[in-house]
Formats: sequence, C-alpha cells, structure tokens
Amino acid sequence: MVSRREKRLQRKAAKQQKFEEAKKKLLEQVQLDDKPRFLDEPKVDKIPHLAPHLQRAEVEKAKEPRAVKSGSRFGEQVTWCISRSDKDGTWSWGEPRAWGQHEWDNEISPKFLEFEKLTWAEIDQFSSESGHKMHHGHEFEELVDEAQLRWIDLDLEEFADNIFRFRLEGTKRAWGFILQAHFHFVWWERDHRIYPVSN
Repeated sequence: MVSRREKRLQRKAAKQQKFEEAKKKLLEQVQLDDKPRFLDEPKVDKIPHLAPHLQRAEVEKAKEPRAVKSGSRFGEQVTWCISRSDKDGTWSWGEPRAWGQHEWDNEISPKFLEFEKLTWAEIDQFSSESGHKMHHGHEFEELVDEAQLRWIDLDLEEFADNIFRFRLEGTKRAWGFILQAHFHFVWWERDHRIYPVSN
C-alpha cells in the first residue's frame, strides 16, 4: 500500500517530468542563431532624455531595496494571522493543540506583536546561543509522521514547501506556513515534539 507521503512525492515527480517534457518541446522550437542581430555598439554618450516625471520615477525605483525588486519576502514587514490555526484535539503525546487564554496573552500575542515591527530579513538574523537560526523554514519530511498526516488532513498539502516555525521561548514553537510574506499560524507547541531533536 502506498503511503500518503509516497503519493505526494509521486505527484511531485510527475509534475516535474511534465514540466521537463514541455521545456524540451519549447527548446526544440527555438532557433538559435550565433550571429548578433546588431553589429554596431551603442554609443555610451547617447543617453535618452526622459521627461522630468519619468526621471523622478527612475530615481525612486533605484532606491527600492533589492529584496523588494526580486520578489523576496525579506524586504517585507512581517504580517501574520490565525485564520488557519488547528486548535482541535490533542497530539498523541498528550499535548492539546489549542492554546489557553493565559498562553495567548502572555506568550504568543506579545511575541508576534514584536515580530510585526520587523522585516523578514531582521527575523532571519535572530540566532540562539549555539549559533543556530531561531526562526526558520523546515522540510515537510522533517516533521514527525503524525504532524505530516495532520497537515495533509487539514488540506494544507499545497503549502508543504513553505513550512516555517518561530521559536518563542525554550521549547515553545509557533508552526505554520508563509504565503507572500504573510505567516499563517497553524500550530502552537510547548514541548518541541513536532520536530524532535536529540539531546
């Protein structure tokens, strides 16, 4: 019997193969010509004159951070929500998925209100005493099997490549996924069991 994980990997491989076949067909249609189309070098001193409002627009565009130009989230401010949070039931190790009001008021909300003041580039700079990144992405397969199955049950499989977790304090973590620089908070965990590490 094929596991859900294997099915997911098969779908991913089939999608990649289809992409490669389409790419090959497209490349076959392209005619490569070694001869340059223009033999004359453009003269450097011939710079087009722009209208004043277009010149200002060019100057402003040049001032934009590189991260914004490249489409990276790192130039963006952190935003987040709990609209996709999974607060039903309990993990097999006995930890409830839902947070209590005390946890929200004293541990979760204050930390995320601080994160909102930062860019993703600043979040990326945080490191622990051991030098490891405090807040970072994870591979879907790194999560314990129970968490992988729960993720799929929640119909979040399309976001499996964007899993991210914040380390809040000690063994407490906020798990979710990033979509267009927005963090969707899915799980609150207290005991570092979703991605266990050996001591």
